[in-house]
Amino acid sequence: MKWVWLVTLVVVTEATTDDQSTPGIDQLNEILNNTTTTLCQYIKCQEPVKAADCPIGTFYQQRVAQFGCCGACVRFKQKNDTECTGSIDPKFGGGYSSMTPDLLDPEASSDPVNNTLVSSWCDFFLNCTEEGVCQPDNSDHGCRYVQDQYDSDLDEFPFYKVDFRWRPSCTPEGLYTEKQCKGPYSNKRCVCVDAYGTSIYGKAFSWQRDLYDNMNCMCSRRVWELQQEGVTSVTLHCQENGNYEPLQCEDDWCYCMDPDTALPYGSSFPDAMKEHLPCYNKTVTGEQYLRRCESQYHAEHLLATHIQRKGVYPPSTLLNCDDDGSFGGLQHDLDGLARCYDQYDEMIAQPAVRDCNCARDKILFTEAHLFTTLKCATPDQAVAGQYYEIQVFGGTAYCVDPDGVRAGPMVYSQYRDKLNCTAGMSCQNGNRSDCNKTCHECSDDMYVGYTPTLPQSA
Repeated sequence: MKWVWLVTLVVVTEATTDDQSTPGIDQLNEILNNTTTTLCQYIKCQEPVKAADCPIGTFYQQRVAQFGCCGACVRFKQKNDTECTGSIDPKFGGGYSSMTPDLLDPEASSDPVNNTLVSSWCDFFLNCTEEGVCQPDNSDHGCRYVQDQYDSDLDEFPFYKVDFRWRPSCTPEGLYTEKQCKGPYSNKRCVCVDAYGTSIYGKAFSWQRDLYDNMNCMCSRRVWELQQEGVTSVTLHCQENGNYEPLQCEDDWCYCMDPDTALPYGSSFPDAMKEHLPCYNKTVTGEQYLRRCESQYHAEHLLATHIQRKGVYPPSTLLNCDDDGSFGGLQHDLDGLARCYDQYDEMIAQPAVRDCNCARDKILFTEAHLFTTLKCATPDQAVAGQYYEIQVFGGTAYCVDPDGVRAGPMVYSQYRDKLNCTAGMSCQNGNRSDCNKTCHECSDDMYVGYTPTLPQSA
């Protein structure tokens, strides 16, 4: 594979009698120097160029090749590399939108076979110092920071104190990827998160093999993105693990979606003809695409929009739907109370405050015929639904995060009052000073995982 450089410019070379200037050449120089956008109309880029095609260690960037008109795979300078000229990180003045060929090292090598360029910029989260050396920045938050802290702390603390920590998966920009598998091996589960690591719809336990192994969370992340853009009524259907359902309908048109790749395939049909699509399943979909909760929500949204056009602002709907179209766990009633419901709108716990993850997980475990001792109510608040921060099981006690994932060391149950759950979650988020505060005045023998060192025999 080679770059294809096709530049076709129609210029007028008519010279005047007064000077020797050539209007066509002047026009070309004007385009090259000042009007790159116009030049790009005459550039044919090699197609296709996709992020998935880039070699390991490179990132696909737009507008970095062929006079800044085409994309390429770019390799950035790494930690301690020298002769840097800047950083890709927007914090240091770079970024996708402002990258131009001038910011690429003109002396750096390129590999046209693999469509790669070598940049003089430092990689994400590396600062180009005044001496021209790529060094880590001092940010104390974000996915990349947590990841770096995890890697640097592997030998810092005894394993039995920090075995709950898990390494997040980050995008090149330092944001959280759609799917995060949290917790220690014995308590691991995967959840879908937004770009900043907050859990959204979609999860799977390790024992749910069909959901767990193929989980990608692309649908739930897309729903979150649309909501951030202000779209109030989203009709995408996500599976329990955050993947796309095979059949999707939007604006009265239906199409098939590959759950594994999140790519549509085949033709689009009107809603009334969706049964002719190869992905249509009558048992799953039924006669109507919209499910009970989203159908009601969609109707309320259309009514509110109609009323608002008449100059009247209607009250906001209280209905909360999950991304699969079923009823969300936490629902606010007209009497002002929040209660927990299952996906069929049957109340399962009351009152509620933050979420209903624990109440719903207890049902999930019961339906799977799994033994559970989950505790959902907090002592200081007479609420149910959310996880109580300290769980006790088999003579052990440990902290959990809002998703029910262990977020602290395991101690023997008689020492549960010594646990500091806030410090445990802070330690996971990269705050090293809190990793020794997860259990207040705990001796080593209070930790379940502690193995005393036997004295050497004479």
